[in-house]
Amino acid sequence: MHNRKKYPRNWRKLARACKKAAGWKCQKCGIAHGTPRFSIWTERVWPVYLQAAHVNHDQSSEAPELIAVCPSCHWRYFRRPGAHSWLYHERRKHRILLERRGYHGPWLPLEL
Repeated sequence: MHNRKKYPRNWRKLARACKKAAGWKCQKCGIAHGTPRFSIWTERVWPVYLQAAHVNHDQSSEAPELIAVCPSCHWRYFRRPGAHSWLYHERRKHRILLERRGYHGPWLPLEL
């Protein structure tokens, strides 16, 4: 949640209800809340914390349409197109870092 003023006052309650209705699993990939996952970016194990994503990008709505997703699926499916132009540069930096560490493989395209 980047700007609390855009969200309704009962946001935490809405988000928790969304996750509970989904059975505390990502509705895109099915991973359970709290499952350990290895990050290739930080080279650490981290627990998955579910997030409530706005399907229609309507943060100010008192009754938004929400879906419970993991952070990876949140970025993959629910980010606004063009909203994160800095992401291209971050991906490029990570690619260079991984190549320096010996990782070579099929990379995701850099365009957004």
